[in-house]
Amino acid sequence: MKHSQNTRAFLVALAALCLASAASATRAESTTRVINVTGTAERLVRPDVAHLDITIDSRDAKLDIARREAGTKTVSVLRSLKELGLADEAIDSGSLVVQPEFSWDSKTGVRRLQGYLVARIVRVRLLDLDKLGVILERVVKVGANQIAPPQFALQNERVLRRELLTDATRDAKRNAAAVAAGLDAELGAVLRVDAIEPDTPAFAAPMLLRASGVSADETAVAESYRPGDIRLRVAVKASFAIAP
Repeated sequence: MKHSQNTRAFLVALAALCLASAASATRAESTTRVINVTGTAERLVRPDVAHLDITIDSRDAKLDIARREAGTKTVSVLRSLKELGLADEAIDSGSLVVQPEFSWDSKTGVRRLQGYLVARIVRVRLLDLDKLGVILERVVKVGANQIAPPQFALQNERVLRRELLTDATRDAKRNAAAVAAGLDAELGAVLRVDAIEPDTPAFAAPMLLRASGVSADETAVAESYRPGDIRLRVAVKASFAIAP
């Protein structure tokens, strides 16, 4: 019985010691002087890849005719892309849409089949942006009906963002040092750094696009399609201790 009482007393004392240690650590943490700052870094970068969606469509009362016409135009577009030096792996022409089209007679309430729309979507990944203008003009000439605005990107975006994270972290440290200097204090160790969710790349300047589908001077056409720079921006949040 006495042994059991001694064990119980020991456990109670041990628990009290643990609670005291935790409370002491909490007090020490709460009394630590901390500087919270943000750091940012950004860079303007010229895009080096463009993604194009080129639509070739045809309408006719007969499905076979619409399909054949769309196929003929698609072959012409693909041939033009190859002539301009695009490799097979840069071109995806697998998307096909077939859609019946109807008219509605409001008097009789009858829906009648008008014909068919057949569309092919050719997707292109372009690395040589100097060819962008000529490609857009050429595919319109040979039968493309619609071209979505090119989507520009960076092949090495992850590498650039890592470099910017380093710059943003250094910026945060400089900001914290400036705050400490204003307090006539010394900057202590870093306590925590969090990267803020990266921004979506944004264009610093609008992209210039010609509206015309016909031009005799392809050199001039190429000069008229120039994407603006992409602005990459990253930010971090950091906490630093103030040296005792």
